[in-house]
Amino acid sequence: MLSVAVASGKVGYALFVGQRLTDWGTSRIAGVSTRVASRMMARWLVRFQPDVVITESIPTSSRKGQRSREITAAMALVARNKDDLLDVTLERVQAFPNKYDEAEALAVEFPELEPYLPKRRRLWDTESPRTILFEAVALAKLLFADPAPVMARAMG
Repeated sequence: MLSVAVASGKVGYALFVGQRLTDWGTSRIAGVSTRVASRMMARWLVRFQPDVVITESIPTSSRKGQRSREITAAMALVARNKDDLLDVTLERVQAFPNKYDEAEALAVEFPELEPYLPKRRRLWDTESPRTILFEAVALAKLLFADPAPVMARAMG
């Protein structure tokens, strides 16, 4: 299963075999445009051969920008157009007060991510590109929590 998350100018992915995290990464290049993001998703699908792809269903109340929404939609479309692939979209629910608390909790569950923990930003700092990696992992965890209804909706 490949989980993909998008935020301002960055894309993160997390690859799971069952519930075991096997690969992960971030890409600033994929966050440049919908065309580049689509090509990157196609490469990841060839490289990782997932049977399920998770992308975010972004509600209108989200603070994510239009470009992030378009890139997410473009990547989901690439997955949706693959016949042998189940495309799942989930609305990401923030279960922690902030991204940094969430990342720390995920690093406890997935210790291999501890070296990638983003430093808490000060008000004047830009957000670490690593935060998007933890958003991708959090999306996958949503599916793990209650897979039956999500998978049933995705299968029609």
